[in-house]
Amino acid sequence: MSQDKLTPTSSERDSFNDNDEGNIRLPWPEERITTAPNSSIATRLRHSCICAFYNRWTYSYMNRLFKKGALQKKNKSAETQLTQNDLYSIPTKMKALVLGRKFWKLYDEHNGKYAFFKTLWHLVAPTFVPAGFCQAVALTSQILVPICVMQLLIAVEIDSSSSTNSLFEDTILYVIAIFVLSVLNAFCTHRYQFLSYQSGIVIRTAVSSAIYEKSLILSPKGREGLTSGYVTNLVATDTQKLFEVMHDGHMIWSCPIAIVVVIILLFVIVGPSCLVGSFILVSLVPLSKKFSSLVIQIRRKRVAVADERVEIATAMLQGIKMTKLNNYEDKFEARVAEARQREVKLIQKEQFVWGITLFII
Repeated sequence: MSQDKLTPTSSERDSFNDNDEGNIRLPWPEERITTAPNSSIATRLRHSCICAFYNRWTYSYMNRLFKKGALQKKNKSAETQLTQNDLYSIPTKMKALVLGRKFWKLYDEHNGKYAFFKTLWHLVAPTFVPAGFCQAVALTSQILVPICVMQLLIAVEIDSSSSTNSLFEDTILYVIAIFVLSVLNAFCTHRYQFLSYQSGIVIRTAVSSAIYEKSLILSPKGREGLTSGYVTNLVATDTQKLFEVMHDGHMIWSCPIAIVVVIILLFVIVGPSCLVGSFILVSLVPLSKKFSSLVIQIRRKRVAVADERVEIATAMLQGIKMTKLNNYEDKFEARVAEARQREVKLIQKEQFVWGITLFII
């Protein structure tokens, strides 16, 4: 597609405005400054950093919702019922209007080859990169915990075979290390998952907004070959796959590192016999890749059938007067049911192959 076909003008972008929430809801806790406005700048900054750090790592701001939700069992009055106003406001940087404008701005800046991918990267980098750091710390903790347990057991065996009573002094450091590493792993894992989900929401919202905006301003020539079913699947299905990629994206580098480190440790501790299991594990990679390719092929067929089904339903709704006048309801219903039946068969086939892949892995 040409550039003018992809990018709306500035006046067109300004015409797309979402209805911002009122001032009823509380702001997003990780963005709040909880100190009084008349406090000194240093005090406000210090309290703000402390509150932000505490909220981001403990999610204590959810306790307010949990407490009010628990009161609903004891008191059925309207004051205790959870409503939408009890929820926090959407973070400013994650609002659809903000992300939509930022998407087109970044797309204009990175005009050229791979402009779309560069735009997506700059959108999710503020949350995706910290998620990778948390994953690295969690992975390190997961690897170090078994090593500390092994050293703890060795210390216990040595102490039991000796006449000295220095078990506490010999093992206390390992116990503390295991506790600290377990807590660190828990905090970093939860923060990694939170930031990964946040990255997925950002990229899904931005792409959905861009597709929606562009679909409204396409010229008749730009609409050639586009169907409503295709656009619907872009917004509903393809953006969801981008969300899933963000959630599991860091597994691309963390899993190979974990496998290599564990194999090295097993080789040092167990010896060459561990290479048998390692060889079996590595040999399963091409097989799982083959099944994954098969899943992708089936999914492409399923998406095409889903496009057809949505297009039939859209055509019926757009021409509802003609459908009612000519009594075409049964025919449309039969066409939708037949397309849905073919789609369900492909879904079953896809899930069957995916189940085999998970079993192999």
